[in-house]
Amino acid sequence: MTSLPAADPAPSQSLADLSIEELMNESVTSVSKKEQRLGDVAAAVTVLTNEDIRRAGVTSLPDALRLVPGMDVGTVNSSEFAVSARGFNLAYANKLLVLVDGRAVYSPLFAGVYWDLQQPMLEDVDRIEVIRGPGATVWGANAVNGVVNVVSRSARETQGTLTYAGGGDVHEALGGVRYGGQIGANTYYRVFATFQSNADYPLADGQPAHDHWQGRTAGFRLDHYPDPDTHLTWQADATGADFDSGYNVNTLGRWTRQLTRTSSVEVQAYYDRTYRNDPTQVRLLTHTFDVTLQHTFNLTGRNAVIWGLGYRYVINDMAQTTPQIAVLDGDLHAQLFSAFVQDEFKLVPGRLTFTAGAKLEHNDTTGFEFQPSVRLVFNPTGRQTVWAAVSRALRTPDEVEGRNVVAIAVGPPLVGPDGGLYLPSLVSNAALKAEVLFAYELGYRIQPTKRVSVELAAFSNHYDHLVTYATVERFVPGTPFGLAAIPWANLYRIESYGGEATLTVSPADSWRLTAGYAFDQESAHGPAAVLQGLSSGPPRHQASLRSAHDLTPRTNLDVQLRYVSGLATTPAYFTADLRLAYRPTNHIELSLVGQNLLDEQHPEQPPVIFTEVSEIPRGFYGKILWRF
Repeated sequence: MTSLPAADPAPSQSLADLSIEELMNESVTSVSKKEQRLGDVAAAVTVLTNEDIRRAGVTSLPDALRLVPGMDVGTVNSSEFAVSARGFNLAYANKLLVLVDGRAVYSPLFAGVYWDLQQPMLEDVDRIEVIRGPGATVWGANAVNGVVNVVSRSARETQGTLTYAGGGDVHEALGGVRYGGQIGANTYYRVFATFQSNADYPLADGQPAHDHWQGRTAGFRLDHYPDPDTHLTWQADATGADFDSGYNVNTLGRWTRQLTRTSSVEVQAYYDRTYRNDPTQVRLLTHTFDVTLQHTFNLTGRNAVIWGLGYRYVINDMAQTTPQIAVLDGDLHAQLFSAFVQDEFKLVPGRLTFTAGAKLEHNDTTGFEFQPSVRLVFNPTGRQTVWAAVSRALRTPDEVEGRNVVAIAVGPPLVGPDGGLYLPSLVSNAALKAEVLFAYELGYRIQPTKRVSVELAAFSNHYDHLVTYATVERFVPGTPFGLAAIPWANLYRIESYGGEATLTVSPADSWRLTAGYAFDQESAHGPAAVLQGLSSGPPRHQASLRSAHDLTPRTNLDVQLRYVSGLATTPAYFTADLRLAYRPTNHIELSLVGQNLLDEQHPEQPPVIFTEVSEIPRGFYGKILWRF
């Protein structure tokens, strides 16, 4: 065994270590499943670096996503979040695809994300790539309004030991430890474990919601480099949320080979096991097996092609835990087959690039689905990018909507046509179509000086066949109550338009300011009974201002101001977060974080069925981090 390399680097000593120009040159892989320069991609993309996450003082992935203009992040309670992009945000938001190191983490039951089970060690996250807008051509169904791709550092980049501990009044306790080592000359590993505990959040009247929450994660990663052109990764982790309410265990393997300078191949497979035991919903155990292959090559000097195949097999085992949700089929199996191809053609090398692609999928609910897109990038100068995109994206009905798995009671018994009592319940509809989005996007980036960058993005989205429910359609006799069936149906459509703007300025090497603004306007069309029951739509206005300032080479002050306009049942709020950090040595960092500082508490989400919504309180916590 060879000697260990030095521990991973200490936090940056100056913001100048990553200039605005270098930020524009950051590589992203989420748009086309291959590396591209951030400044040249034909999509509204934000990259949160490891430094961004650390300096924000966040303790969860959803809190980190608040840093991205256009992302709608709402706290539901102490452990749950609602996260979406460009509208449609509820506790069960289902139009955002979330990936953690290439593993899709949405639940097939409701097509959303259990955020309390996504607890990677944030210190080992390399970056979070956030696409606002559809990414269905390469990622498939449910990548409708956006894609969040969490990318971890390799084990080779996290050698040595890192440990941290802290706590406060809201985040009562947090801690973690990671050790990275080496096996032989070409194999690196790391093992880690983390813990955090949140206090009860308050209800609107100030009383505790009794939603105290604890989360734990442990895992490992192994990276092997047999030669300069080959990389093998194997990783696994296990996450528990209060142990009795849910856990997730997963393992992933990936083999990547650079065949030539312009050709590469990648094979990835993972297994995911997720368990939920919610007494207000169902007890659910989901097994997911997934394997993908992708190949990149150049047809000519101007044509770069990427294509891939995928297969996913899902097993759901459900049991009833409450009379309000009747389990009709507790053993459900589903398969997903997919293939995609995308061609990037340089019409004018270095100036004008056209990209066209499509994804074909077959699922057990709606059969074959087709999701194409075209994108155009124009670089008038080396510091300017104009881009446009047209996409068709789909959301496949989830198992609750399209498969006969549960009946959900939504009200007290009513009298049927025969005088009997019937329980109004939501039931599945095998005739559902996929929800469809046609998206039109336009964007502009410019870096007029080395200290200033501007990014603008505008969109017009047209949604059709949107799924909801309306009225009772049939009565099924039963004892003691019959069933008044309210089927899910494709009942309405929405047109929305808006955009995001980001301005980044560095007045000095030690100071960076980032201002963001997002606007989103929706109009819904459909039967009056349906429209009356819809939510009020997304916040029309969101604005933020972040200041990252190195007061001295060893002292950082980071401040973020955020404004979110109100909804019909949720008032607007304006709040601030602050982090002050000091490094007495190159290996120790002390920090104090204050969150939601401008009011004692405020709500961020409207009422949620089967879930008690609490309010987010003002909070403080301290933290010490040690690398050696």
